[in-house]
Amino acid sequence: MFLFSIFTFYSQETDFPGVFRYTLENGLEIFVAENSAAPLAYIEIGVRAGAVTQTPETAGLFHLYEHMLFKGNAKYANQVEVTDAMSKMGEINRNGSTGLDLVNYYFTIPSSQVRNGLEFWSYAIRTPLLNEVELENEKNVVLSEINADFTNPGKIRRSGLNKVLFPAGPWRLDPGGDPNVVKNATPADLKKMQQLYYVPRNSAIFVGGDVHHEDVYKWVKEIYGDWKNPQGTVEFEPVPTKTPFNKLQKKIYVNPGSSDSMLQAGLYLRGPDGETDAEDTYAADVWSKLVQNPSEVFATTFVEEKSLFIPDSDYVAGSYVTARASGLIAIATAMMNQGELNPAEKVEKFYSVIQKKLVPIMQDKEKFFRPGILNSIKQQLEDSRVYQLETATSILSNLSSLWSSCGSDYFFGYDKNIGNVTEEDVVAFVNKYISGKNGVLLVTVSPGIWAKYGEEFKKNGFSEITSENAFWNK
Repeated sequence: MFLFSIFTFYSQETDFPGVFRYTLENGLEIFVAENSAAPLAYIEIGVRAGAVTQTPETAGLFHLYEHMLFKGNAKYANQVEVTDAMSKMGEINRNGSTGLDLVNYYFTIPSSQVRNGLEFWSYAIRTPLLNEVELENEKNVVLSEINADFTNPGKIRRSGLNKVLFPAGPWRLDPGGDPNVVKNATPADLKKMQQLYYVPRNSAIFVGGDVHHEDVYKWVKEIYGDWKNPQGTVEFEPVPTKTPFNKLQKKIYVNPGSSDSMLQAGLYLRGPDGETDAEDTYAADVWSKLVQNPSEVFATTFVEEKSLFIPDSDYVAGSYVTARASGLIAIATAMMNQGELNPAEKVEKFYSVIQKKLVPIMQDKEKFFRPGILNSIKQQLEDSRVYQLETATSILSNLSSLWSSCGSDYFFGYDKNIGNVTEEDVVAFVNKYISGKNGVLLVTVSPGIWAKYGEEFKKNGFSEITSENAFWNK
């Protein structure tokens, strides 16, 4: 009985059939999704880190460290031995990534190799060699990726937006980092970063496929149980207060690939953050699902404004993206460059429609929600989750993403909390995050439109985003 109580203290079966979670004494979380459909297993190790935990002095170290993890460790002396070890396990789909809220490494292997796979990632995460020669070589790879972003139209546009919308910390939305930080990084810098973030209480292991949760728990405890936490807590820069702009920020980006016949406009606002506003994210998700429907009043409100020349409601979009400290709301459209209004006037009209027509509609539940639509939206979200959780790999990939931004309890309680969202909750979300809030009005036009109407845009308060001013790190 005593042994059983010890076991159940560390394990917890979830409401998801075949999905289990554990926590070791050192704080390392373990998630297991059983699915015997094929004799394969997916193993991922995730760390709550990445762009969101960067400072100007460390921006780029997480990305660089990701590359170095495959260059050798205490068991495998170099990249050749690392690659050979994975090949002997029969790995497929190997990769690593550095995102906004998550740094993760993963592969799929035969289920008979799960213990070896867990041991492999233990050596990689805990004992990287950080060889100085390899580091210098890898710096060039990372620097080439960063420099490529400086000429990428999509990156220019998004970086310019982030620089305005997140003025207190645009580096926290840039996993690539600062070229100077990367160029001057030393093994000691990477080691210090590893000791601060790559620790058990800031990490999780995700295992899924043809496995048994008891075996996985036993192996992880055996291999990772002696992983120590440093004294103190994991460093995390305090989340800046959402910027209360005194007035609307107006930006324009001239995209060389855009057509003279169309222009795009979007209003971008700060949304709820997983770190501090998780309770608001459920209504935000319902709102986002509702406004993505081209037949609902959100889209038709824009299309009915004939002066905008929006081809149809498929050219209107609204969205919300959950993140640990960079939740983002977008309301956007594409408009034909024709009619009585010139492009600059069209953009002003677009913004006027949001403020004078759309927001009042969204604040009135009788106008915003047609009968039965809320239950339909909830069902769509539930169906989407069922599809996302169809395989062990997709379950764990979704879980690791939400674990990094909101925590594992958020993932496991998501369906229940979505089910509790009311029309009043969605209206409260609109009032709190959209109504009366000044964000960034960002327009994308062709060089031809800019040449002809640039002065008109400037008179209306727009300033240009360019490859020279878009990047905080350039």
